[in-house]
Amino acid sequence: MKRYLLLLFAALGLSLAFAQTPVKVRIGFNPTQNSDQLRPAAQAIADYIEKEFKGTVEVEVFIPTEYRGLIEAMRGGNLDFAFFPPDGYVIAHQDVGAEVLLKSVRGNSPYYWSAIVVRKDSGIKNVRQLEGKTIAWVDKNSAAGYVFPRAALIAAGLDPDKLFSKQVFAGKHDSAVLAVLNKSVDAAATFANDDKNKSGAWTQFLKPEEAAQLTAIFYSKPIPGDTFSVSKQFLTKYPNLARGIAAAIQRIRTPKSKLLMDLYRIDYMIPAKDSDYDVVREARKVAGQ
Repeated sequence: MKRYLLLLFAALGLSLAFAQTPVKVRIGFNPTQNSDQLRPAAQAIADYIEKEFKGTVEVEVFIPTEYRGLIEAMRGGNLDFAFFPPDGYVIAHQDVGAEVLLKSVRGNSPYYWSAIVVRKDSGIKNVRQLEGKTIAWVDKNSAAGYVFPRAALIAAGLDPDKLFSKQVFAGKHDSAVLAVLNKSVDAAATFANDDKNKSGAWTQFLKPEEAAQLTAIFYSKPIPGDTFSVSKQFLTKYPNLARGIAAAIQRIRTPKSKLLMDLYRIDYMIPAKDSDYDVVREARKVAGQ
């Protein structure tokens, strides 16, 4: 009997030890800007989630060098959640079964825009005057930095491959607007938080006196906000935890908390569904993606 009790207590102790082992959660962050600037904000999100779940989860941060890195990491089973841009989410949903949970809101809008910016002293006033000029796109998987502006040009009867004398990929939004400022290119496609020439990558990443030298000459149709998405595998294995983490992200709201503002200039996030991103799928088709 004594031996039986000892074995029972040992088994219970082992069960408790396993029960107390935190669930490892791997979250990927879209590399919209220099990783040295992004990493502290990403780590703050990770720390917040660990605190909200009182040590029952252990969050690992992943920041790839390019947009496609998030998709490939999820494909390889090495990523549970990701802050996918709209285009990245559409590809991840199609290729690896990612499911959108939330979308971002800036100000009071769950949308943002693509803008093509030029230097004010360039004399360029519209996209047709870009003929023979050079442009910096961000990444082929960037909705604002490639897909939507390219689709809009094609819809307007302009072939980007013939319109521009040279096209380059800057890799990140901050690099794209900096290339225009430094006159490395004549124009750049990037994100804008409104279509009034008030707020966008150029005002976010450049100094005020530098941003004042650039202007937007084009705005796309509204683009649904960046996503917080989960892998198919994690959602299947931990459905309640997945929704719980999404709920924790939803509780981050300015001005009470600036965690999302510091991360991607997001005020808060709201529930989203896959069909919200059909407009992105349409733009991809027009852009030849």
